[in-house]
Amino acid sequence: MIRASSTSRRSAGFTLLELAVSVTVLAILAAIVAPPWARYRARMRAYSSAHELRAELTYIQARAMDLEGECWVQVDNEGQYSVYVTDSATESGELFRQVNLAQESLTLSSPGKKLLFGPRGWVDPDESDVAYDDSAGVRIYTLTVSAPGVVHVPVRIYPNGRIEVR
Repeated sequence: MIRASSTSRRSAGFTLLELAVSVTVLAILAAIVAPPWARYRARMRAYSSAHELRAELTYIQARAMDLEGECWVQVDNEGQYSVYVTDSATESGELFRQVNLAQESLTLSSPGKKLLFGPRGWVDPDESDVAYDDSAGVRIYTLTVSAPGVVHVPVRIYPNGRIEVR
């Protein structure tokens, strides 16, 4: 008689213990990776919004020069800003776009403040009340996009019209 060995009776697959150990290891890895990943995503949202704000500022700066008028950004509150563009026919500012940063859990500095570009594409110091730094001898206006507790991304506007994200 031929006997079947005990190893051939074992069916292929995983035991409950092996499965429990695998799930535990995956849970530990997920707990280690999740916080840095969340901070990374918040940082990228802030940088993306700062670059979008820079694009808006560059657009209205060019529009002000093109129309030889005034265009501005109004920081409505910590989570929203509005872009106004001068209408060449009526010479009055019309709402061009409204951006809500609060949806992305971001904030913007200088709530209730305005940054106005004049006909030459430069910031008008008499009409603009956004925070500025003049320690270098020139006014450098700054709007800061923030992901609270993670990162603050300044958008700097120089007197000569250059706009940069740092």
